[in-house]
Amino acid sequence: MEYAAFAREGLILSREVRRLLTDQRAIRRDVEDGTLIRLRRGAYVERDVWAPLSAREKHVLRIRAVQAMAVHPVVAAGVSAAALWGMPISGAWPETVTVLDRWRGGGRSEPGVHKTARGERTAGQATLRGIDCTTLARTALDVAFGQSFAEAMGSVDWALSNQNQDAVSAVELSDELRGMNLRVGARHLRQVIGFATPLSGSFGESRARAVIHLLGFEAPGLQVRFADAEGEMFPDFYWAGVRVAAEFDGRAKYTRDEFTRGDPAQVAWREKKREDRLRKQVRGVVRILTEHVERPAVLERMLLEAGVPRRGRS
Repeated sequence: MEYAAFAREGLILSREVRRLLTDQRAIRRDVEDGTLIRLRRGAYVERDVWAPLSAREKHVLRIRAVQAMAVHPVVAAGVSAAALWGMPISGAWPETVTVLDRWRGGGRSEPGVHKTARGERTAGQATLRGIDCTTLARTALDVAFGQSFAEAMGSVDWALSNQNQDAVSAVELSDELRGMNLRVGARHLRQVIGFATPLSGSFGESRARAVIHLLGFEAPGLQVRFADAEGEMFPDFYWAGVRVAAEFDGRAKYTRDEFTRGDPAQVAWREKKREDRLRKQVRGVVRILTEHVERPAVLERMLLEAGVPRRGRS
């Protein structure tokens, strides 16, 4: 069956289809043979539309399905609001949609929907892509609330990022936190806000910086400028006292087309040439990979061998 005429933002609602069709079993047959994918009772998407979507976009479509079938107005929150804002998160995008519960006191989740009432009285709203969601400041705190210090930093740094046109300030985050009036978790969020920076270049870089801090090393300078005849360089981390720089190399740099443009080898070559230039101006360069961040003991050994100092020590 041809569903394109019924789709709205990729979403197909059975009530719309059945109003115009006499064959009430068509949707069931197409779900059974895999032509349609059921997102929620009454809400579907064509397999050919669903398959090429990114994990984030699939989550956004799940939000649309919840919105379309909801009895009460829906306000996306937590990681679901993060998907709308474009905020990076730690881990995979879930199949469950998180919404702010303002109507029945919270705590009454249902299949495919997680309802939260945390700070709902003061939560501001925005509308993105036609969907109501929490503001960026509230979204950043909600995401950080359920994560470890290191995992939270990538999302919160992104919310503050100089590269983010919707960026918020640390003051806005602190004001938002006070308005949430949390009984638990406030100390954790204050620590996250206090450590966050608008200078981080990526989620992985933020996480690496947090792990370096947790390992007890001195705080590095961020995006410190170096220049030579070929141009400027801004290493991710720089410890001026020992003249050691560090660069975070996430997997994305060598695997995503937006970075590689189809040629990962060329990316690696450019990075090598840049590192060679940087080494002429510093005493040492540490290249930090995702696997090092995931194994802090390895990262600790690398930094110690490079001469990076601990906090409070010479």
